[in-house]
Amino acid sequence: MPRTFINEPNELRLHDNISNSTIVLFYTTPTAKQQAAYTNGMTKRVRNKLINCTGEQRQNYGADILTGFREGDFLKADGTPFSSDPASPNHDPEWKKQVARFAPDLIERLAIHAFEQTAEQDDTPDLDDGESKDGESE
Repeated sequence: MPRTFINEPNELRLHDNISNSTIVLFYTTPTAKQQAAYTNGMTKRVRNKLINCTGEQRQNYGADILTGFREGDFLKADGTPFSSDPASPNHDPEWKKQVARFAPDLIERLAIHAFEQTAEQDDTPDLDDGESKDGESE
């Protein structure tokens, strides 16, 4: 399937070991500016030392691209569901703060997925490599 250039939300399905369930996060595709800032901010120089800022970058940029979650995937401490969807009767305007506070591990997994692991090298042979359109070898 080809990569489609659209601004529709993406979704990341994660198996959450804490709840032993599947959680779906919705997010926007990082912009080129966000991608560069994320990568450039992984370390910072303080005098003659390099400081690792990976965790902070993952938290900040993961939360920045997070646009919501599947309703029912998170519950408040009292057991009531809440939603990131403004049209839902369970909508909580503070949903992003709640997810960042109680599920920072999922925010980091989102950042890793969207900023660090968007592709991998494919070393499998291309079955149509070297053939012309009429099926004969070139």
